[in-house]
Amino acid sequence: MENRIELNPNQAIHHHSSGQVGNKIRMDKRKYPRFSVEENVIVALQNGLNRIGKVKDISLRGLSFEHIYEEDLIEGDSKKSLILWINDVNLPKIPCKIVYNRPLQIPSEYDSLTIRLITKRCGIEFESLTDQQITQLELFLKTYTKSEA
Repeated sequence: MENRIELNPNQAIHHHSSGQVGNKIRMDKRKYPRFSVEENVIVALQNGLNRIGKVKDISLRGLSFEHIYEEDLIEGDSKKSLILWINDVNLPKIPCKIVYNRPLQIPSEYDSLTIRLITKRCGIEFESLTDQQITQLELFLKTYTKSEA
């Protein structure tokens, strides 16, 4: 399946994929739309309280991921960086800040468990990306995203 994301001067983003050539994605609240990613995209948030989790969606400005940890992350903390991994590809040292870190609802089938691990979703905003990091991120989006989230 082929995915392409094109930026035009008017800030509109066009997403092309097999069978959907030319469909324009409407931008609602976000400047850049978020896209679902392949199942095996992993992120490691570094500096301070480290986290490893599964990426849920990504855009040119940020991503969200799910993780299971007891300690809370501090929202607005901008002394972080992250690494994205999929297969043999990684994007290292992307500067970022935490926008939110919220617990997800626990499925009812887990009510009978004695030990409960709370899954949280963390929203990340990328900060001060270099031209090379932007290029790498654009290639990552073209190669490893599935559809608009």
